[in-house]
Amino acid sequence: MTNSSRTILALILFFQFAFGVMYAVRTPHWQAPDEPAHFNYVRALAETGAFPILQQGDYDAAYLERIKSEKFPPELAIDSIRYEAHQPPLYYLMATPVYVLARAWNLEVVLVLRLLNVLLAIILSLLAFRIFQFVFPANASLPLIGVGIIATIPMHIAMSAAINNDTLAEVVVAVILLLCVLRLHGKMETRRFLIVGGIAYGIALLTKTTIYSSAALLLAAELGYQRIFPAQRDSRTSTIVETSKTLLPLFALSLAISGAWFVRNAFVYGAKDLFGWARHDAVVAGQTTTAQWIAENGLRNTLVDWFAISFKSFWAQFGWMGVLVNDRIYVLLFVLSATATLGAVFWLMRLWRERKIFSRATRWTWLLLVLLLALVVAADAYYNLKFFQPQGRYLFYALIPLAALWGAGLYEMLNARYARVVFPLLYVMMLGLDYVSLAWFIVPQLAR
Repeated sequence: MTNSSRTILALILFFQFAFGVMYAVRTPHWQAPDEPAHFNYVRALAETGAFPILQQGDYDAAYLERIKSEKFPPELAIDSIRYEAHQPPLYYLMATPVYVLARAWNLEVVLVLRLLNVLLAIILSLLAFRIFQFVFPANASLPLIGVGIIATIPMHIAMSAAINNDTLAEVVVAVILLLCVLRLHGKMETRRFLIVGGIAYGIALLTKTTIYSSAALLLAAELGYQRIFPAQRDSRTSTIVETSKTLLPLFALSLAISGAWFVRNAFVYGAKDLFGWARHDAVVAGQTTTAQWIAENGLRNTLVDWFAISFKSFWAQFGWMGVLVNDRIYVLLFVLSATATLGAVFWLMRLWRERKIFSRATRWTWLLLVLLLALVVAADAYYNLKFFQPQGRYLFYALIPLAALWGAGLYEMLNARYARVVFPLLYVMMLGLDYVSLAWFIVPQLAR
């Protein structure tokens, strides 16, 4: 890594941190999706020393709509908004000492908890940069471009400057992805991969249920390793057998780390509801289901709504999905996204056509990225089969593959000479959008 690359990376991280702090400070309290419920989980754990239990009354749809419409006035308490109480505990255990220290030092607790997520977002970008170095081994610019994409998406800045367990979950997925990439490149021997991977996936099990599918990354990485380095395994056994020798103890270690939580859930929610999903569905019965939306709007309009809302809320739809930016901005973002996506298709086609030029480890790394993107999209689609929740932020777990594909796609569409000019201009444009989103839309529309 050259000195100029270090300088550029440092600048990207500096502006990401600066905007994260700005969003954390200037976004009014509770004006991020589910923030009061996440805060109440932390508060309950800090003040009672016990994990909260999700129960009827923790989601009052009418009261929630009222308090949102009145922009969370002080006279309307948020204490009863507790519908995230079924979530795995790790983020809240991490946030609890921060809460306690902030109270002890008379600091603004909400702001300090938000800043914790801002720091987690910086860690995510650093992990992404390390992964991109393996994804683009022959191009020093693309890792920086990928991080620049992640660091400037306005909605991601807003969500990582709010109280929630999403940013930690993104970091955990990035750690698992990096471990898998290191394994594919022969930089992590079997025993270490087994132990570190087992710990990482055990942490994933304690972080958020939506990232449980990252187990597929570990499986794909070990299969790839066995094919890339056949000399490292016993020639008398099959790839499946050798893969099982690594993954079975890895997942056993993960369950040993996280098992107590699921035993606790079995006692609290019942043996058939280890994740608390059934209790959650019963408690949030007032949410609009997809079946209801289709009945009222028709299947075609539902699909159009799902795509349009998902797209807007991936880039810039703030508050509780009520703050949109100017339509011209969405048009520009759509053109940019479509161009990058088309270029990504061309990039993948060239990757396949010229696959012999790329190392097997690089090709498997791209398979991992595509697999992670597919898992996240499938999880989002599956959730929307039940409740109509087209929120683009659900795709943030796949920001690393998306940034890799879009960065490579835009690079593919440009002459290398022009890329040196276009990418800095795009980066400055995105920084401008980050500022405009906060100063022109979030603050004016959410202020009481």
